Amino acid sequence: MKVKRGIKIALLILSFAIVCLVSAATYSILVIEQTKFEYEILLLLAIILGGVLSMVYQIKTMKFYSLKTKNLELKGKLFWIGNLVFSISLFCFSLYFIYFIYISYANFEAGMQNSVLITLAITILILLVGVFLALETSTLYKRILNQKERDYIDSIDDIKGHQEEDFNQF
Repeated sequence: MKVKRGIKIALLILSFAIVCLVSAATYSILVIEQTKFEYEILLLLAIILGGVLSMVYQIKTMKFYSLKTKNLELKGKLFWIGNLVFSISLFCFSLYFIYFIYISYANFEAGMQNSVLITLAITILILLVGVFLALETSTLYKRILNQKERDYIDSIDDIKGHQEEDFNQF
C-alpha cells in the first residue's frame, strides 16, 4: 500500500507540474502573443480543466490507500471523468508532440539538438504520466467494485448465518 500511495503522490505532483506548465503556455499563447483562438487550444484547455479535476480526484482518493479504510466509495463521477479526460488529453497531446518532433526531424540527417532531446524526454514523461493515471484509475475502480462485491457476499453470508442459528434453536 505504501508503494501505491507513493505512486499516487508522485502522480499528484506531476499532474500539478503539468497543469502549471500548460497554464503558463496557454497564457503565453493567448495573452502575450495575442494569437487567435484555434482548435489546438481546446486540447490545452482540456488538459487544464481535466488536470484540476484530476488533482482533486487524487487528493480525495488518497485515503483509499490506507489499510484502515473500510468504505471505498467516491461520490461524484465528475472527478473520475476529469481524471480520465486528463489522462486521455495527456496521452493525445504527447502522441501529437512526438509525431510533430518525428516529422520535423525525420528528413534531416543531422542529429537532434539537445533542446529537442530534452523536449522529447519531457514529452515521453508526460505520456507516461497519462498512461499511469489511466492505469491507477482503472485499478482503483476495480478495487472498489471488488470490495462492493465482497460486502454484498458477506451480507448474504450474515443473513444465512442468522437463519441457521434460528433453525438450530428449535
